[in-house]
Amino acid sequence: MAVSALLRTTEVTVAPGGAGRCHVLIRNNSAVVDQFAFSVRGDVAEWTQVKPERVNLMPNQEVGVELTFSPPRSPQVLAGPHPFALRVASREDPGGSVVQEGVVSVERFTEVVAQVVPVTSTGRRRGRHTLAVDNLGNHAHGVEVTAADPDAKLTFRVKPRSPRLEPGTATFVRVKAKPRKYFWKGPDRSHPFGLTVLVPDGAPVEVEAAHTQQPLVPRRFFWLFSLLMALIIIVAVLVLALLRQQPTSIAGPAPTAKATSTSASPPTTPPATTTPAPPSAQPTAPPAAQPVGSDPLPVGGSGGSTRVPRTTTAVPVTGGFTIRASAAPGVQGGPQLFSYVVPDGARQRLLSLRLSGPAGDSGHLQVLHGDTPLGDYPLAALTGAGQQLRPDPAPLLSPGDVVTLAVECANPRELCTPQAVATTALVR
Repeated sequence: MAVSALLRTTEVTVAPGGAGRCHVLIRNNSAVVDQFAFSVRGDVAEWTQVKPERVNLMPNQEVGVELTFSPPRSPQVLAGPHPFALRVASREDPGGSVVQEGVVSVERFTEVVAQVVPVTSTGRRRGRHTLAVDNLGNHAHGVEVTAADPDAKLTFRVKPRSPRLEPGTATFVRVKAKPRKYFWKGPDRSHPFGLTVLVPDGAPVEVEAAHTQQPLVPRRFFWLFSLLMALIIIVAVLVLALLRQQPTSIAGPAPTAKATSTSASPPTTPPATTTPAPPSAQPTAPPAAQPVGSDPLPVGGSGGSTRVPRTTTAVPVTGGFTIRASAAPGVQGGPQLFSYVVPDGARQRLLSLRLSGPAGDSGHLQVLHGDTPLGDYPLAALTGAGQQLRPDPAPLLSPGDVVTLAVECANPRELCTPQAVATTALVR
C-alpha cells in the first residue's frame, strides 16, 4: 500500500456541547512524493473537524492528523455510541486508499420545559387545561406530573400522570380542575394552583395556572327571567281585554220580520132591494182562507169591520266562498283536487256556483260535495262568461263538509287555473 494509517484511540467520549479529540498517524510507504486527503464518514461528519484536511508527504515520511468531535447540545444528536470512519485517499495511488474506524460516545443530558394552555380557565363546574411537556434532551425518559392548590379548594385529574418523553418531542397532558364546592350567585372566584413536572436526574419544572369559578346561575338569567315575566303579564292583560270585548258575528245581524199592512176603504154600493130566497135555496159560501203567517187587520166601516191579511216576509242571510285551482299539466294518477272545508258555525245551503277559467285551458272539471258529484264541465266551456251551476236540490253544507274541484289538465305546458265562486244561504 502507498499509505498506512494508525488510529491511536478507537473510542472517544464527549459531552454534548463540548469537544473530544483523537489523533491518527499517517505514513507514506511509497517511493514517490504523494498527496493525501482525509474525510470522515458517518453521522458524526457534520460535527467533526479534521486538521489538516490534506498533506504532502515525502517517501517514508509520517504526519499526525487531529480529529475534533463537537456534538451540539440538541435532541437531534442522541446519547450513545456513534461509529465513524476516517478515509485516507492517495492522489498518486487512488486504489491504495485506507480507512480507519472508531466510535464516538455522546454523553446524556436532560432538559425539560413545560407550558400550560390556557393559563386561566373559566367554568361553573370544572376547568380544562393542557400541559405541553417538551423533552429537549438527547435521551428518552419518564416524568411525573402533579397538581396542587395552596387553599385546597380544587381537586385535580391528570391524564396521563406519568408520561414517557421521547427526545425532541412534545407530550400533552390533560388536566381537569374541579372546585370542591359550588355557589349559586355572586362574583366570580379565582383559584390559583401549580403544576409540577418531576424529572429524573434533574430539577422539577413548575408551572403556575388558575381556575376562575363562575356561579351556577348566570347573571343574565335574572334579566331574562324579569323580561319573561313582564312579557307574560302583558300577554295576559291583552288576552283579558280581548275576552271582555262584545263578540261580533261575521254573519251580520239576524233578519227581522217586516209586516206590511194594507187597508182599503169599503166600497160604497147603492142599496139593492132583493127578494129573499128561501133558506134552503141560498148556498152558504165558505170563509176566505187566510195566508199562513198573517193576521187579519180590522178595517173600520159603516156596516161593520173587515179584516185585511198582514204578510210577513223573511230576508235570507247569504254568503259565499271561492275555490281557485292551479293544476299542473301531465299529472298521472287521477284528477288534481282543490277543496274548501266548511268552517265551524251555522249550516249553509249551497245555492249556486259560478265556474270560470282563462281562455286556452283544455281538460275536464268536476264539482263534488264530499263524494257526491254536482256537475261536470270541459275547461274550454268555462271561458268568457263561464258556467252557472245551480244544484237541485241545493245541498246542505255542515261544518267540516268539503266542496272539491277535481281538475284534469290537458294543457301542453301552462297550468290550468279554473275557479268557482259559490253563493250560500244561512240555514236557521
